[in-house]
Amino acid sequence: MDLASLKNEIVNMLQDNIEAPDESDYQVIKDDEKAGKLYEAYVLASVCSSLKSQEGLRLVLSVGEKVYLKRGTGPINRAYPCIEAYRDDDLVAEIWTDVCFISQSYLNTSEYHRSTTPRYGDYHELDILMVDPNLDSYPLPQQIWLGVECKNTGMRKGILKEILGVRREMSFINESRNTKFKKWPQTVARSNPPCCLLLYSSDEAIEKYGSSGNFYDIKFIHQEME
Repeated sequence: MDLASLKNEIVNMLQDNIEAPDESDYQVIKDDEKAGKLYEAYVLASVCSSLKSQEGLRLVLSVGEKVYLKRGTGPINRAYPCIEAYRDDDLVAEIWTDVCFISQSYLNTSEYHRSTTPRYGDYHELDILMVDPNLDSYPLPQQIWLGVECKNTGMRKGILKEILGVRREMSFINESRNTKFKKWPQTVARSNPPCCLLLYSSDEAIEKYGSSGNFYDIKFIHQEME
């Protein structure tokens, strides 16, 4: 698929699943965008499709007429729009891109031995985060519904190590608990708090790492841009 067709497909997927005042104007991807950000946009559109069709959520663009993908890491920044998730008329969650969450290692360190404000190593970024609504700054693990990491590269052992580290900093292995979802991506998780964590890769080799994902409750998904 050529670049123009791919961009059109991403925009069409977002238009089909996210309500906005003017569906003809979804500025998601810059003309000079690199493949990694394109893949992130594609996965975002796919996740939104599943949240609407399988989970039954109504998705609405928070402000304006454009879906911007935030660049760079950092806390929630409300200068950017987010995607609001509704169950019936109730706002239950928000979807953000390139947002960091506060780590378990920071939260579980005695206040006498940690900095008063989180430092660079005390928070971790994910490409897509679905969190409780109306938050500012860095979400806490218990406020996370879903975290998604997107890799448009060859799947390698280093990526596995990274996502296992993210899981450890997001939640601890525990007895099965109910997630905040009714159907998709999962209703129970073996973690506390029960955050869902997905790793998307365009490389079919991701399927070789399923056993680690099953144990640590991480879903590894092979998704090519088609």
